Amino acid sequence: MFPVTDHVLIFTVITLVILLAPLLASRVRMPDLVLLLLAGTALGEHGFGVLERNEAITLFGEVGLLYIMFLAGLEIDLYEFSRTRKRSLGFGMITFLLPQVLGAAGVYYLLGDLSVASAVLMASMFASHTLLAYPVAARLGIHRSEPVTIAVGATIITDILALLVLAVVVDASQDIALNAAFWAGLLSAMVVLVLLITLLIPRFARWFFKHVGESGGTQFLFVLTVVCACAYLSQFARMKPIIGAFLAGAAFNRQIPEHSALHNRLEFVGNTLFIPFFLISVGMLVDPRVLMGDPRTWKVIGVMVGLVVLTKWLSAMIGGWLFGYNRSERNVVFGLSVVQAAATLAAVLVGFDAGLLDERALNGAIAMIVVTVPLGSWAVQRWGREMALAGVETPKSRGSGQRLLIPVRRSASAAALMELGMLIRDPARPGGLFPLTVVSGAATDDDLVGEGERLLAGCINRASAADMEVEPQLRMDLNPADGIVRAARELRADTVVTGWGDAPSRGARIFGSVQHALAEQCPSRLIVCRLSRPLQTCRNLRVGMPPLSEHRGDLDVLVRETKLLAKQAGLDLHVYLSGPAAEGVRKRFERTQPGCEMDFTVCGTWKESRERMFMELGREDVVILPQVRRDTVLWAPTLDRLPEMAVRACPEANLLAVYPALEESDPSATAPVEAEQGSAFPEVRAVDLPAGGGGEPAVEALVRGGLPDDTGMAEEALPLLKESARITPVDLSKEAVLLHAHCGARERPLLLVGYGEGGGSFFERDKAPKIILALLSPRGDSPEHHLRSLSQVAKAFRRPETAEAVDRAGNAGEVCAALRA
Repeated sequence: MFPVTDHVLIFTVITLVILLAPLLASRVRMPDLVLLLLAGTALGEHGFGVLERNEAITLFGEVGLLYIMFLAGLEIDLYEFSRTRKRSLGFGMITFLLPQVLGAAGVYYLLGDLSVASAVLMASMFASHTLLAYPVAARLGIHRSEPVTIAVGATIITDILALLVLAVVVDASQDIALNAAFWAGLLSAMVVLVLLITLLIPRFARWFFKHVGESGGTQFLFVLTVVCACAYLSQFARMKPIIGAFLAGAAFNRQIPEHSALHNRLEFVGNTLFIPFFLISVGMLVDPRVLMGDPRTWKVIGVMVGLVVLTKWLSAMIGGWLFGYNRSERNVVFGLSVVQAAATLAAVLVGFDAGLLDERALNGAIAMIVVTVPLGSWAVQRWGREMALAGVETPKSRGSGQRLLIPVRRSASAAALMELGMLIRDPARPGGLFPLTVVSGAATDDDLVGEGERLLAGCINRASAADMEVEPQLRMDLNPADGIVRAARELRADTVVTGWGDAPSRGARIFGSVQHALAEQCPSRLIVCRLSRPLQTCRNLRVGMPPLSEHRGDLDVLVRETKLLAKQAGLDLHVYLSGPAAEGVRKRFERTQPGCEMDFTVCGTWKESRERMFMELGREDVVILPQVRRDTVLWAPTLDRLPEMAVRACPEANLLAVYPALEESDPSATAPVEAEQGSAFPEVRAVDLPAGGGGEPAVEALVRGGLPDDTGMAEEALPLLKESARITPVDLSKEAVLLHAHCGARERPLLLVGYGEGGGSFFERDKAPKIILALLSPRGDSPEHHLRSLSQVAKAFRRPETAEAVDRAGNAGEVCAALRA
């Protein structure tokens, strides 16, 4: 009856074990990895003999081992790894050298009958480690923490060095000269392999993902093929296939977002099928009857198990102490680095075949695997839970919920919008995705309703493939914009992600009539997208921060979503800043989580900053343009022209225009009001300006004419207003600009209103405006009160009746009268 020979029944037995292991693990409080190993022992030829470890099981087991290393490379936080690369290298050398040196000395003197070459080879099994406990860390959500990242980074270092020791020792035992040519050939082959994988795969993957969709699992098969090919090619560099698989995972890291359908498929297939197969196949190698053999076998097993646990524990404690880790973090590092499987099996099998190790060493290696796998899994689960609990953010620190409303009209654009929504979705915040379609026909039009339902079904399928929950919404409304606005209010959506408009008029050339209506009426934050290529095929994310961006009510949310998009899509983040507030905005980016690679370009003026950004904009870039609503103090006509300027600079680039919520559009709306301070309209003074005065002369004439009896305040205000004209002017219209500064010891703000015929240039403008306003707030006035005064002036100037009166005005006095009305 046994062993089972029917292929269907063999597969049925193995899948049954894979099914039951996690169910039993939760009941017996034991890692399912251990249960799968024990199940393999019980089913194998050394147990009850139910299954034979044939070529099929060995094949699936090898693929499972490659999958473990591939997922480790795919899920490693490259930013953290880059930031902590010195620590990864340091811990990698500690956890290699200490077990290698102490292990070789220990087995040589304690066992007594081994040659130096055999002792060194046996110690190389202690020096390496396998990330079998990594899935436990991933389930606990600590896989992106620094200790785990360092342990993962150290894996590649220890495995390469251990396998290098293996190759050198075996070659030396075969009388191969270890001369300069030998070392040059070995190292050059390793360098060629690393460069080949890390340079070619990202380029090839971007091209493939751009031209081939996800339908039919084509992208999944492409990734699996590349991983196996890299694993095979690593043998030509005299390295084991696990190294090539790890490097392939690292090469795909930035091309496959964590919250994507492809990533979910790769992770699901590996954790459900291939990795359990590997664990079962390893368990089949264990022979419990060896324990009943001669005492010498027990001695070898005891020495090998004791040395690997002791040296790996010492390495983790020393490394953790040097890096300032607490007890939980040190023990998690120990749990990840103590597990022996991949390189251990490779070393012992190669050494056995070469005659350097005997059957006792082979049994000792199996015993090491049997002991260290449950020990490492238990340590990661036990102490990783403490790490996870210590790292849990309070609801206050996470911020409010994130409810993303995604209006969709066509299947092609719906896929791109859903992808963007999943990339900026923060799993640490409550909320969800709400795809919406608005049926603008009659409610009884079944064809339109059916089309909308099919569109939403496609959104559900896409989100389900990425294991992300959605709540589809269908609305009936005569006007799409009104339907979106009503849905945003009903669902309490904090952000609306909408697509590029297709209206033919000149005014709607960039964002269409629906988008213009949403910008005026939508109460939620608004992200208007022009997505011409898949985000995972892009390379750079460029964001330009206009003047006064530090006063945006949604600045923290904007920065967090920008960094989240860069991290999830694997984009290099480039931030363009200008003016005196650049350092403050830069610090907001640096201290906001998540971490990602960033560089900053700081220019003297906003004009220089945006020109630099558009000059560097390329076809594989995403550009984020922070916008503001009209009739707010931060609005300027040049902001409305930014999307069109970006399209002219690079029509093929992806474009995101981000508007704050209505209540956040005017920073002064939420400023605290203390008694009546800052609530009264500023004192207004009229100044008639000389014609054709240009920039600096016009500002000087305005200040001298407005402050004839206060030369001290005039001298203080002049350089401040000139700096405001260069860096932070507020464009009220084509013919009016508002400058502002803090100066003087007045009790209330002062508004100087200058009127002239213009002429010449005006700082960054080609033509000087007719009307120049200068708001001078008291030196000790708070930023909130200053912004409130700016808002009052801007709102008064933009009232329809005021604008009409200003247009008819012929001098500064008439402009002042219009503002006071």
